[in-house]
Amino acid sequence: MNELQDSLKSLEQSCRRFRQQQFTFISALERTREHAHERTKPVSTLAQVQNYLDHHCHNTTDQGILTLFLDIVRDLSHTLQRLESMMTEDSPASYCLEACRTLLYHNNDLSHIRAKYPHDEVNHLSCNEARNYYGGVVSLIPVVLDLLQQSVTSSQRAQGRLAAEQGAEPGRRSRAGPLSNTMATQAGSGAVKKGGCFPYNEAGPWDTTKPAWRPPGPINKH
Repeated sequence: MNELQDSLKSLEQSCRRFRQQQFTFISALERTREHAHERTKPVSTLAQVQNYLDHHCHNTTDQGILTLFLDIVRDLSHTLQRLESMMTEDSPASYCLEACRTLLYHNNDLSHIRAKYPHDEVNHLSCNEARNYYGGVVSLIPVVLDLLQQSVTSSQRAQGRLAAEQGAEPGRRSRAGPLSNTMATQAGSGAVKKGGCFPYNEAGPWDTTKPAWRPPGPINKH
């Protein structure tokens, strides 16, 4: 888990560096969309960005920023895979991991996701850019990073609760010792029904060796 936290810190630094170059990223998308004759289409999938880089990118600045974006996405995917290998299906983090897997799918439609406060990527776009073209693609990295961090936090809390329960278990066992020994003795003598639930004899599930209960106080005889 410590290695994962280090990976997330490194990813945070990469995301911070990328966020500082968002204007360059948008400019690169503008030029490559124009070269691809897709000026009216939103940038809605990772496959689209990859296609722009591979086939419609004609200067080193655009190549550098699009490569940085896809490299960060690839690092997020690797971190997701490591987290998934450590989690069980019923882990409290499973919902976050499933959401990450969907968002990082190469052909998933990103056009409707938006990074919320405290993230400000969308705020640096014009209204037209945010609504129609780039709001989803600039939101992807911060949204996925948040989900991965939530997954790690949930996992750590679950491990902490489990450790606390395991630490309390010896005390519970020691307190339960006399009762367990008594029941073991009863089971050996045939006095306990299967499962140790109640005293048992052939007549029924009641201890008939004790006298019947009587109410307190004097008993009037007629």
